[in-house]
Amino acid sequence: MLKNTRFILFSYSLVLIIVSSLATILCYHLFVFNTFSDANSPSATFRELNDAEVKNSPISEDNTIIEVLSLGCHYCAVNADKLQDFARTLPANARFQVIHLTQDGRGLSAWAPLFATLEVMGIEERFRDSAWHAIITRSSDLNDPQTLQRWLADHHIDEAAFQQARHSDAVRARLQYMADVTRFYRIDATPMFIINKRYVVAQDSDFAAFAARMRQLLAGEPRS
Repeated sequence: MLKNTRFILFSYSLVLIIVSSLATILCYHLFVFNTFSDANSPSATFRELNDAEVKNSPISEDNTIIEVLSLGCHYCAVNADKLQDFARTLPANARFQVIHLTQDGRGLSAWAPLFATLEVMGIEERFRDSAWHAIITRSSDLNDPQTLQRWLADHHIDEAAFQQARHSDAVRARLQYMADVTRFYRIDATPMFIINKRYVVAQDSDFAAFAARMRQLLAGEPRS
């Protein structure tokens, strides 16, 4: 009787694990990979612009991979180290760049001013992980003045220099550029990647396969 009870409990636990795993995979494909999205949807995993659209792009540089992220995006943080390693393997004439989703100041775009300010100060990349940890893990609202003040102090960032940069023309110009890119490429989710001004892609496979695909698109190879 005891063996049967243990077997039933074990079987039940196994079923729960399997169901949970399948639900997680389905959720990931629906909301992260957007596997079932229409190809013309802003959230589709692959979109290709035509020649006229590429010519009108607000992005001026060729041979670029631009990641559109958010400091409030968990999935942006997950592959951050892998993306840094990937960027170091790109050809010498190619550049990997990062911008922040910039729309109406709500949702994932809410931290664009923080990103732009730290970037203009030349310290954004150094404190990106700390910002992710504060916003995502600790649910800190870094748009709240007092919370931001404590975060700056904890990381020994001069508050006066931060505020001066935040209200500078350089930050306003950076925010305008990021908003122009976000709007032009119809990006409403993160992370997304803009390759050679032509392709807009989201990760729809394991990272190694996705990295290989980005290299192909950077080299100008058509979609397989």
